[in-house]
Amino acid sequence: MNARAGAAGSNWHLATDGDDTAVTMFEFALIQTFEAFQRSVVQIQRIVGDANIQFSEGVLLHIVRMQERAKDATTLTRLLNRDDLPNVLYSLRKLAALGLVRKVRVGATTLFEITDAGVVATDRYAELRREIIVANMGDIVDVQKRLQQATELLHSLTGRYDTAAREVAGMDPASLFGDRDNS
Repeated sequence: MNARAGAAGSNWHLATDGDDTAVTMFEFALIQTFEAFQRSVVQIQRIVGDANIQFSEGVLLHIVRMQERAKDATTLTRLLNRDDLPNVLYSLRKLAALGLVRKVRVGATTLFEITDAGVVATDRYAELRREIIVANMGDIVDVQKRLQQATELLHSLTGRYDTAAREVAGMDPASLFGDRDNS
């Protein structure tokens, strides 16, 4: 473990042995990476002309465009692994008000698709992202292979964290912790 990881992982209530420490350090790095990713998405969106878009809307805009086909809100929520459909719908309304996506009706189903302005915005974002993020990864040895492995690991861990959330949702805190107030 490097000095930086050791300092963050030592004396943590979450890190009591080797496995605990490895998971704790991974989660800590994941939090830091996610926060940096959020900042980069927002800043790139602002530079390309979408100053009113927050992280959730910026990511959603790209997911709407993904595979160049319209999607319903439930599909978008599933693709993002979110369970807050009302918030996703709010973000979609905001993107529609900005002229970046539009609603289309197909029978009884409401779909969301990218507009021409949305295509311009996402193309600009992709171009700037390539220039300042992707192009700067050339110094990472075997970057494509390592990113593929990291992606596979993250997908596997997503399943484990989702399973843990379902298991915990059905637990009774009183039976686990006795008379402690866990409300």
